[in-house]
Amino acid sequence: MVDVSRLKEALEAAVGAERVLDSAEDLAFYGADRCRGGWPVRPSLVVFPKDVAEIQAVVRACAGCGAAIVPSGGRTGLAGAATATAGEVVLSLERMQRIVAIDRAARTLRAEAGATLQAVQEAAAAAGLMYPVDYASKGSAQLGGSVATNAGGVKVIRYGLTREWVLGLTVVLASGEALTLGGSLVKNNTGYDLRQLFIGSEGTLGVIAEVTVRLCQPPADLVVALAAVADDSRVMELFARIRAAPLTLTAFECFDHGCVAHVTAHRAASGQALGAPFEAPSARYVLVEVEVPEAGEVAAERTREALLAALGAAQEAGEIEDAALAATPAQARGLWALREEISESLHRFTPHKADISLPVAEVAAFLAAWRGEVAARLPGIEALCFGHVGDGNLHLNLLRPAGLGLDEFLARCHGFEDPLFALVRARGGSISAEHGVGLLKRAFLHYSRGPSEIAAMRGIKAVLDPAGLLNPGKIFGPP
Repeated sequence: MVDVSRLKEALEAAVGAERVLDSAEDLAFYGADRCRGGWPVRPSLVVFPKDVAEIQAVVRACAGCGAAIVPSGGRTGLAGAATATAGEVVLSLERMQRIVAIDRAARTLRAEAGATLQAVQEAAAAAGLMYPVDYASKGSAQLGGSVATNAGGVKVIRYGLTREWVLGLTVVLASGEALTLGGSLVKNNTGYDLRQLFIGSEGTLGVIAEVTVRLCQPPADLVVALAAVADDSRVMELFARIRAAPLTLTAFECFDHGCVAHVTAHRAASGQALGAPFEAPSARYVLVEVEVPEAGEVAAERTREALLAALGAAQEAGEIEDAALAATPAQARGLWALREEISESLHRFTPHKADISLPVAEVAAFLAAWRGEVAARLPGIEALCFGHVGDGNLHLNLLRPAGLGLDEFLARCHGFEDPLFALVRARGGSISAEHGVGLLKRAFLHYSRGPSEIAAMRGIKAVLDPAGLLNPGKIFGPP
């Protein structure tokens, strides 16, 4: 049993009393991420270090008192990885927001882990460069958390996951020792790349304190279009056609008509009308974004013409029912809003979500099977899909019907998880595409990882955190 009074004194000595919080309101606010899986939220304290040395001091103080630590970023995660359930200390990186350095020539940026993704993007843009990892929660999601979860987003098809952009890390281990892994070197072939070990580790192996990322040249411009499509098979046919066209595809997003209906209703309720995209509804919609390769209206017009030609051919082949090309940046933002505001518009239904990935060739067949299983096993529950179909990442949503209590709804949804993940495994997919495992999916890890893989991961955890004090119970649960 941890002596919380003694622990608090040790943490106050490490960072100052004003940066150690224990009020019920603060514990509830900082103790959980956006995932509400039915587990308790019970941190003992919240602490806010402001540099690497203070993180080390906090970790050593916790180790000295036998207290577990939950590293915490922007808490935008959807798997419970930043949730404290058993008196852990929440170590918040919120006070570590500095953009430390930008090297324009080398195209690198170094930042503290608490810098938001949006702040990183804006700093890169101010230098005439781009950090391309992008997703809807960028205004509050923090860089360290995005590395710890290997975040994806809407442009993975073009730029890849966070992992591809991390050059270096400063990580504090459970012992309090700080490791500097990688840095600004492009080539460093000196044994194991420990940096990659911490990317996607969900705070179970160390506390990420600083990150050095690669930057790139931004595209000259972007062209955005929305297509109305009859079914999932035609969505994938359209993807194959666009992928084969002379275009640089940045995003290929798909969403059901129900998603559009909820977004437009949500906008209308808030007094911000967003009209239906087409005169007649379609079962599916695809948002396509392509890059203009060079500056100038000639290049922009060529890109628009190439995209229009591909969409025209798709319509002739019966792959799409209608299409619209954004003529202005405002129109492009309006089309993107249909996709990016889906999660917010569904929030009032307390949806049960699943973030999965599949080989692209299996997407249509999986969706047919999933929709059939939901209809058979969960009658009366609306099932909606949206996601980054171009990289095989689907977000599956089950919406709570009016009049159905939350506990009963969740019980029905949890009863569907094994059949769902069995479908995913049968199609060669993963139970988590970009949100991680956390608490939410640890019981289902065996659907994506074999016994030897899980044993190897446990072995790595035991070496780096022998006392099991860093984010205990996450990913693969207790021994």
